[in-house]
Amino acid sequence: MIKMLDFIIKVLFLALTIAFLGAWGIVKEQKKSKELIDKIYAKMQNKITQGLEKSGQLSMKEIESLILNTKASLFWSKEHVKITNAKTAAKIVIEKMLREGIIEEDFSNNRKIYILK
Repeated sequence: MIKMLDFIIKVLFLALTIAFLGAWGIVKEQKKSKELIDKIYAKMQNKITQGLEKSGQLSMKEIESLILNTKASLFWSKEHVKITNAKTAAKIVIEKMLREGIIEEDFSNNRKIYILK
């Protein structure tokens, strides 16, 4: 009787563990695209910040060339993202950095440049 009760408890714990891991996997799968986007934005932002620290100012064309072919992936997934349209990606990440107060726009020689705050 005790062995049978012990066996039932072990089976229940195993079932709970499998259910938990399955639910966790489903949640991770649903959040994967957002995590990939957040990771590539962070990488682009880091590249732009490093470029600005190095040169002091960057134009939009220079930023586009910096972030072109930036890649991001999650260690637990085979999927990855890569920047192929640098013009669109640069606009998005620059707007985000301006909103967050990381950089600011300036006009020099009739062209728009970006500098660190």
